[in-house]
Amino acid sequence: MNLYINQLTNQYCFKTKKCVSFEIMPDESPYYDVDDMKNEELQSRPEYVDSCVNAACEIWKNCNFSNELIVLYEDKYNQHHKGEKEFIQSCTESPDCIALPFEWSDEGETYHGTRYIWETNKINSNKLFRKIIFSDIGEDTELDCAVYIIDKQTENVFSLYDDRGVDVFSDDDGFIENSKKLI
Repeated sequence: MNLYINQLTNQYCFKTKKCVSFEIMPDESPYYDVDDMKNEELQSRPEYVDSCVNAACEIWKNCNFSNELIVLYEDKYNQHHKGEKEFIQSCTESPDCIALPFEWSDEGETYHGTRYIWETNKINSNKLFRKIIFSDIGEDTELDCAVYIIDKQTENVFSLYDDRGVDVFSDDDGFIENSKKLI
């Protein structure tokens, strides 16, 4: 898979690979009902987060990726000042990281980002997935829609984009058909 592209990874995958998408907890709210709260601030439900993490881990496990993996964190705006890069590194057991600058465009604007890439044979998926889910519903981090796990042998791609779902990309029609049966 070409990691040196000047576009976002999800755009590249949607253009060049087949995709199967999984919704996680589509009929559930990540937050407690604010009508019952005195200060009316959104508060995430731990049981919702646990269910999302369990579902994402089950999809990940059933994808049967090899142990030759790339974990890619796409810092779209070069703002990993919230510890995202360091957190992902702690999930990979890989001390080395490659940084690749890239450009991407959206509605005529050009942005400069950095891809951080770790090669690893093991990922703490529970820890990583929990943080990705929280980054969308309860934390001010930039991990949602920014982390990709790539199987180096097959070039299949796993992307838990946030608490709403997972995209799995592949060039292999058989893999995509089998993946549709995962949940």
